Amino acid sequence: MKIVLANFDKLSPAINSEVNKYTKRLPNILEISTLKDIAAYDKNFPLGKFVRVVLSEEGNLFGTAELAKWIDSRLSKNMVFLIGSAYGIPPQTKETANLLLSLSPLTFSHEHAFLLLAEQIYRCLMVIKGHPYHHV
Repeated sequence: MKIVLANFDKLSPAINSEVNKYTKRLPNILEISTLKDIAAYDKNFPLGKFVRVVLSEEGNLFGTAELAKWIDSRLSKNMVFLIGSAYGIPPQTKETANLLLSLSPLTFSHEHAFLLLAEQIYRCLMVIKGHPYHHV
């Protein structure tokens, strides 16, 4: 099982450094992918081989425990979390998602969303493991 955080824009060195802290804490589980276009997304993360989660403002809002439960029930599969560019994600890509997820009613830059998502996935995996990282 692996979890991939994918987007279409490179991350600034500062954000990339912070996100890498989470990938180092979860080696062989959490990966980063920068895609050139939506065709690369479809090619690299084919339907049926990946659980597809697309971040979207109209997506579901979960608390950490709820998201951890959702992830836990799918841990036997590879997952990809897609963050769009400033221009969003095409509707047909959203239609192929297993989950539309919203991090907040607020709007974030793709970089901040990427960092928030990395933190939440790490936190969710700690909840699943019963680690005290997440204090309820």
